Amino acid sequence: MALLSSSLIGMNIRKARMNKSAEIGFGYTKKMLADDLNENVHIVNVLESGRFYPDYEHLQKISKICGVTMEFLVGEEFEGADDYYKAIHEATKDNACSITRENKRY
Repeated sequence: MALLSSSLIGMNIRKARMNKSAEIGFGYTKKMLADDLNENVHIVNVLESGRFYPDYEHLQKISKICGVTMEFLVGEEFEGADDYYKAIHEATKDNACSITRENKRY
């Protein structure tokens, strides 16, 4: 498999949050996910919007919190952050809409 588009990753983050809702038996809100990520709810809105590629650390936390794999979220497993950022670079060579560790956009 290949790295998914940022919009599909955003949809998968939302699906993962909905999966957590089903697991706990009530609505797992964006605010609850934000609290578990130690972030502002605005960050969850940006992550779920799919406008940008999320950073690796957020994906790891969401994977653990929501009980899904990294492959579910992004389309493949990566050895680490460097491999993930290389895949984003390859996927967005002609597009400036990606987040890197040096250039976070949110």
